[in-house]
Amino acid sequence: MVKPKPKRVIRERKERKSYHDDTWLPEDDVIEGGRSFLLSDKLDSSDFPSDFVKELKGCDFSLAYIQKHGFSQPLLFIEKEGLKMKVPDESFTINDVRLCVDVMDVNTQKNTEMSMKQWQRYWESERKDKLLNVISLEFSHTKLEHHVQAPEVVRQMDWVECAWPPHLKEMQTEATNKLDEMMYPKVQKYVLMSVKGCFTDFHIDFGGTSVWYHIVWGRKVFWLIPPTERNLGLYENWVLSGKQGDIFFGDTVEKCSRILLQKG
Repeated sequence: MVKPKPKRVIRERKERKSYHDDTWLPEDDVIEGGRSFLLSDKLDSSDFPSDFVKELKGCDFSLAYIQKHGFSQPLLFIEKEGLKMKVPDESFTINDVRLCVDVMDVNTQKNTEMSMKQWQRYWESERKDKLLNVISLEFSHTKLEHHVQAPEVVRQMDWVECAWPPHLKEMQTEATNKLDEMMYPKVQKYVLMSVKGCFTDFHIDFGGTSVWYHIVWGRKVFWLIPPTERNLGLYENWVLSGKQGDIFFGDTVEKCSRILLQKG
């Protein structure tokens, strides 16, 4: 799955916390020294139809739907109504994120660290030397978590809610993202913040987990590939080749779908 374009989604005023596992991806030409293909061509190409993404209405999505049809393809909801979820509206700003998150430190692939205040200055600046992309700020146990509730079906199927010993999760009171201080898999609520033009290359989310996205502001483009055995083998070869900057992985598989998510 690949992700460009701007967006913000959604932490607590306690002690100052360091988030050493939070990652920024500098824009594509900073990583690996550049690409030999144009991302703009991939955005305009007709080679990535959305034929295996199913569009649903929130009122038609339930645990019974999953039990009957399974969950073997991406689902797209144009409106959030009926999903029984809670998210901020588009008036929620980067400053609101900063006030909820207080302070975070983020590591990039270039080992750069930046406070949330510095990130806000960068976000609001007219001129940017390079494109930065916050992709892994988990905000459970912060003020921000009160603004967000996952769709009901996600909560009903979430292994953290269904299988993890509840008393361990209840013991977690700090907003730390340090693994040795977590009482449960703290991977349920992330805020992503990307300026225009950011690009995250093809990847598989950790553990093969499924994810849900809601766009608060801006838009986001995804390229999605079915996780068949053949595609997983091609993906492994592509990663090990070290040629990610030369080869757009979506061009190497039989089916790759491009989806545009707008705000809301």
